[in-house]
Amino acid sequence: MTFAILLHVGLVVLLLWNFAFKPEKQDKKFVDSPVKARLVTAPETPKKNATSLKKQQQRQKELEDAKKRLEQKKLEEKKLEEEKQAEQKQQELDKQKAEQEKKLAEQKKLEQQKEEQQKIDQQRKAEAEKKRLAEEAEKKRKADIERKKKEAEAKKKAEAERKRKEAERKKREEAERKRKELETLEASLDDELFEADKGAVRQTQIMSEVSKIQRAIRAKIIRNWDMPNFEGLCVMRISMGPGGIVLNSESVEGDFEYCESAKVAINRAAPLPSSDDPEVMAELKNLRMTFDPSQK
Repeated sequence: MTFAILLHVGLVVLLLWNFAFKPEKQDKKFVDSPVKARLVTAPETPKKNATSLKKQQQRQKELEDAKKRLEQKKLEEKKLEEEKQAEQKQQELDKQKAEQEKKLAEQKKLEQQKEEQQKIDQQRKAEAEKKRLAEEAEKKRKADIERKKKEAEAKKKAEAERKRKEAERKKREEAERKRKELETLEASLDDELFEADKGAVRQTQIMSEVSKIQRAIRAKIIRNWDMPNFEGLCVMRISMGPGGIVLNSESVEGDFEYCESAKVAINRAAPLPSSDDPEVMAELKNLRMTFDPSQK
């Protein structure tokens, strides 16, 4: 574009130069030849006629018009250049704006994705926490059930033990009462009656001692008995020797597991309670004992 402007300026300057310095044609009537005119007389200054002056004015106007057109063209080209630069600048601004909007959209999309992921993570965390609490609650519930079950079993065993001890206490008290009654009876008899009935009294004493030792034997064996966990019974025959040694034990009737557990209990309890009185031991050498849940 700069080259085009310089070319136009050069053309205008060349036209002005030609118009300003082009010589007027001399009138041939004043000189015959250029050489003679220069040698004989000094040439007169030619006068410009009205036509020549008019032509010069017209040329001058044309030059001014050309100059104006050139300046107008320069202005138009400058305006076009400015408009082009403005358009390029606007396009650059639009491009920057589009890129900025694209970045903002991408950033917004990333933020939305991040928020969605956070929501998913929070939901998963809440579900995991809910599951953990449910598992802990279920574990606690089972532990409570197991604890209550153990407490009930312990209470049942404690109650059974209390009843057993209470029964033993009552039996001992009853035996002691009978013994005292017998002693009182014996003390009240006079010597003749006592001598006459000495055999019966002796037999009563023997049987009282036998009964007492039998209760002691039963109590010791029951303490060592692991009762099966189902209903049943067993009748055992026990052969006992001096000092309470167990010579033999055999089942008379009953369930196999009950009888096996009874044999184990008898062996554990040996030696059994005994007496130094041969007559008492004679009564105790063969015993029958029943094993059933009521014994516990």
